[in-house]
Order: sequence, then C-alpha cells, then structure tokens
Amino acid sequence: MGNEGYECLGLEVGFPAETGDDEILERFADAQMIADMQKVFFGEGPNPLGHSYAKLIRGPAGRNDLLDVIELLHSKPWSKRAVITLCGHGEGKVPCINVVQFLFRDGIIHTLYFARGQDAFRKFYADGLCVASMARMVARGLQIPAGTVRGFIGSCHIYHHDLASIRLLVEQTKNEFVNLHSAGKPGDGPLTPALSPSERERENSPQHLCLQNGRQSASTNGDIRR
Repeated sequence: MGNEGYECLGLEVGFPAETGDDEILERFADAQMIADMQKVFFGEGPNPLGHSYAKLIRGPAGRNDLLDVIELLHSKPWSKRAVITLCGHGEGKVPCINVVQFLFRDGIIHTLYFARGQDAFRKFYADGLCVASMARMVARGLQIPAGTVRGFIGSCHIYHHDLASIRLLVEQTKNEFVNLHSAGKPGDGPLTPALSPSERERENSPQHLCLQNGRQSASTNGDIRR
C-alpha cells in the first residue's frame, strides 16, 4: 500500500447469495460501478477501466460459463473440484478475484472465494454482487438454494483520496440508524447490537477497527499496513 492508504490483511467476509432488494445498496451504492463490474465478469468487452474477466474464467473442464461447474456437481454432488480460477494473460495484470469454489452441502450451495485485493469502499460490494450472481447461477442449474458467500481478502484496503467520502458516508449511516431508532416504538431501549462472544471479538479486532475508523490502529500485530 505504501502511502496510498490503509489496508487490512487476511480479512474474512460473508453475505447471503440471495441479495434481493438491499436498502443500503439502493441508498448508497454507485449504480454505475455495479453495472461496470457486471460487465467485467459477464460481458464480452472491457469496462471503462479496460478490465474484462469473462474470458479469464476457467472451470474444471476449461469453460468460462459455469456449465462445467453445474455438470460436475450434478454428477458428483460431494465434489471439491467445482472451482473456477481467474488468471491474467501473463503481462503482469491479475484479476482482483482469483478463485471461486462451489460446494454442495446440507442441500444448498456454499460459495467461497479468494481475492488478492479489494477496495473496501469503492468496489467490494460490486465484486460481491458478481460472486453472488455466480452462486445463484450454479444454484439455479442444480435447482437448489444459493446459500451463503464467504470470502478471504488478501488486502482489503481504502485510499487516502476517498477518506472524505468515507467519513461522509459513515455520518450518513449513523444518522440513518438514529432516525430508524427514533421512529421505533415508545419504550424501546437504546440501540445496542447483541453480539456473540465470537462476534464481539471480531468487532474489536484490528481489522474491524481499521475499516471503522479509517486510520491506522495504535496497536497492531502486523496485519494492518499503511
């Protein structure tokens, strides 16, 4: 990262594959960014940034349309080989998302991915929606529910030039929560999340604090880099 911004190393994320109507995304996400990333993963040509991943996808039989993933899981539901990889052309450029695995367990599709790096503010949600779309495609092909998407991000980062916009967004969402609570029933208690011990530990982790505060944590174990 150098002096470009802040990053958290080895960040784990999770979200439902069935995204539906997400109020947060509808209010705050960049619709053009979502459309551009959909074109990157599923379109024929590059997006305005010159990126195109569709032809870089390789499934277990070398296809780039997920049909070989669906066929493999249909014939061998317990297979661990239902994986797609995304590699560059050898000129030094590598896609942000590199591996996506689809596992058929407990009657649903579990989707797991590895990303070498994701911009937490500008692109993460758009990338995530694309991976969720892949999960739904595979699930529909097998006629089963899509389940959850889990990801491991090598470098989850934000940039200095986005800090003002990030702080503004944080203030907007704070106000949204305050307004939501104010509209609650009389006698409602203070708005405090109920966290399990593992969730509380994660809430207090350096990675979480880095993304919440947008600044380097005072005490780190080497996982947060500026």
